[in-house]
Amino acid sequence: MGAVRKADFYFGAMLSCLINSGLAPAIIEPGDSRRIYNLTTNNGDYLLYAKYVSSPLRRQKRDAQLWQFTFSPEEREYIRNYNGNLEKLYFSLICGREKLIDSEIAILSLDEVKDCLDIDFARDSYRITIKWEKGIHGLKAYGTGRADILNGIDNTIRIRRDILSYFKD
Repeated sequence: MGAVRKADFYFGAMLSCLINSGLAPAIIEPGDSRRIYNLTTNNGDYLLYAKYVSSPLRRQKRDAQLWQFTFSPEEREYIRNYNGNLEKLYFSLICGREKLIDSEIAILSLDEVKDCLDIDFARDSYRITIKWEKGIHGLKAYGTGRADILNGIDNTIRIRRDILSYFKD
């Protein structure tokens, strides 16, 4: 038996949530920084592109936490070139916390990821930020291609916490 890596804890937690929701994912691309899973449901076939960040950004505020997910040039090409002929592609962004039980999982569609990254606009780096706010139901997403505030109004994408709801369409 080999050594357990930190990534195994985060991806394992996501898999546990999926399995507890009645889904049976199969890994099709292993890795430490990302993994791709296949899900087959009564509603069709899905690919789940999973990434994790082990802790939120350091902030002074206790009523909000942010996790930043960076995307490499290879990951951006995968997103840009995904044709989706057979499966719908979703992204599982695993937001770790020091107290693992308080971690979050944000699920975004391919279109939401493209919106947050704006991968067709040339820049030095590409990221998606997931935001948790005290008292707000669900999570929020924005990134290098989508501002969190636009003209003084919240411009984030709202993310449901019910994982199973994403695979019912």
